[in-house]
Amino acid sequence: MNITEPLGVGGAPQESWAAVQARFGSAHLSGGQLILVTDRQGEREGAAYGALLHLPGETVVLARAFGPRFGPAGRRALTELVHWGASAGLALREAVVGAPEAAELLTEPDAARVARVVAASAPVDPGIFGGR
Repeated sequence: MNITEPLGVGGAPQESWAAVQARFGSAHLSGGQLILVTDRQGEREGAAYGALLHLPGETVVLARAFGPRFGPAGRRALTELVHWGASAGLALREAVVGAPEAAELLTEPDAARVARVVAASAPVDPGIFGGR
């Protein structure tokens, strides 16, 4: 499996969301998963998210730039990412991992870390994140 270097800029929600749009546009990605990755259990209101786009044959890492921790722009970018994922046919999942592992996964991804996070992820309703 090919694992990409992180797409987007850590802490920069608008730039990171634009990078996702530029790379994937309106592609239909059925059979894949959008796995939101955070280190905050039960604290979605203050969480920061990165993500894995786990696709057949490729995993694209999205920089930690989404979510309320990055202000209104971060919240908006997370909502747009979730809506886009659902529209693209991706299964939406969430993984809560320890802070050190989340940081390593989202900056220096490797196959073992990706496999652990994919296995630890659980389905999540897009409505939790403002998805439609």
